[in-house]
Amino acid sequence: MSDNRKLTVLSVLAYNNPAVLLRMTSLFYRRGFNIETMVACQTDRPSLSRITVTMTGQSAEIKQVRRQLLKLEDIAKVDVLQIEDCAASELALIKVSANESNRHQVLNAAQAYGCRVLDIGDSTITLEMTGRDEEVNRFVRYMQPFGIVEMGCTGVTALQRGDTTIFDGLEG
Repeated sequence: MSDNRKLTVLSVLAYNNPAVLLRMTSLFYRRGFNIETMVACQTDRPSLSRITVTMTGQSAEIKQVRRQLLKLEDIAKVDVLQIEDCAASELALIKVSANESNRHQVLNAAQAYGCRVLDIGDSTITLEMTGRDEEVNRFVRYMQPFGIVEMGCTGVTALQRGDTTIFDGLEG
């Protein structure tokens, strides 16, 4: 493999039909492409969902995936975004060990990183961290010495910068 592979965001607009995610993931599987993250949500239009997929690949591979996705009848539009050129964010929920001796340090770190405290238990603190992938990863690494008890992440969700939207040029 060449080293010109880069992380790319596919912003997909899909019709809300049963098994659309199955058809999409099957396409990736059949073509041998790996999905780094996938986030699906409803849009303000009841018939459409936004599916944000991040993948690493060469330019030709990204173009091939986009062409293949557009062949699926459930897919209305696919925009290819570069991660550095879009408004992107990830959410992580992190439950950290926090006893009397380190609770203050955990809370100070959470505040310094802009986290929200969701729950304080007898021996844990649950935090919500949002930000770019590298920011979330940096915070996770910082919390590891305290002891991460449990963690869940959403994956990247992204929008085009500026006034452009995924709906531009879409009929209906």
